[in-house]
Amino acid sequence: MTVHGRSAFVIGGTGQIGRAAAARLVAAGYAVTLGQRRLRTDAAELDGVVSVQVDRADTEALLKALDGHDLVLDTVAFTPYHGAQLAQLAGRVGSLVVISTGAVYQAPGLPVPIPETWPTVERDAHDYPAGKAALERCLLATPGLPVSILRTGVLHGPYGKSLDHWSFIKRALDRRPYVVLAQDGRSRFPTTAVANVAELIYLCARHPAARVLNIADDPLTVAEIGARIFAVMGHEAEIVTFAGPSRPDGLGFHPWNVPEQIVFSLDRARAELGYRPAVSYDDALRQDIEWAARAVSEAEAGGGGWQDVFPDLIVRHGPDVWFPYAAEDAYVAGA
Repeated sequence: MTVHGRSAFVIGGTGQIGRAAAARLVAAGYAVTLGQRRLRTDAAELDGVVSVQVDRADTEALLKALDGHDLVLDTVAFTPYHGAQLAQLAGRVGSLVVISTGAVYQAPGLPVPIPETWPTVERDAHDYPAGKAALERCLLATPGLPVSILRTGVLHGPYGKSLDHWSFIKRALDRRPYVVLAQDGRSRFPTTAVANVAELIYLCARHPAARVLNIADDPLTVAEIGARIFAVMGHEAEIVTFAGPSRPDGLGFHPWNVPEQIVFSLDRARAELGYRPAVSYDDALRQDIEWAARAVSEAEAGGGGWQDVFPDLIVRHGPDVWFPYAAEDAYVAGA
């Protein structure tokens, strides 16, 4: 902890949110410590950032490392156990920010847009959204804990293991003349640029309180997202659509493939903290594209491919649905 100025501790500092938040906080004058399970040589790339090894399972050592900081950011809290750890920070830190997810919202029948007051998933479920929802309840029920819980959409930005926008970026790199989208290309599913998460983290650090905030990009349809990516990359491609879900061979597949419109309200972040995006959507896309193209090129040079850069895309959707170019060619030729 620094004597002069403000200090921040980031749990999970080598992930894409941790890196973006560290850069934003350093720019604002914070001394930043990144906590990691295993120290990595590339973790502290900024002046004003140091890395320490912390075992999350050792609560006593964790709390000792966090004690007294102006901001504690936890990017890797998933369960009530983590909530019980963080609850012990009441009265010991200036502000606590915990990354959650919009997946906690109870569906179906979601309103458009979804406010933070919408009910979250049931307590008796045992999956990722239920774990996050239980974590939230634990923290919000802790007296005197200045915790800001940020519910994100699907994250995009450098250093991520998943990038849904790759579905369009690769097509532009491959100079594909068209892309075929299911659900008439009208699906809307929240995406969130990590640079804008970092901006909201900074605002929460400066204005501690117990709160829940949504954070997401503009609510574009999947066809609009594709058009923006192609425009940023200077690529001309026709966007062909059809009604209904994607086919088993992958035709029409895209990661935003949902039948209902899912949109987050940002009214609370704007009203309470004056939140405005730190980067525009197009500028965020430029960051995505530059990093992804370089990372995939390096992977290919080493004998790998995009699947090695974005393994979570394969975990979520499988390996075979992403780029069914032959099926697209046949569909467009027969249209």
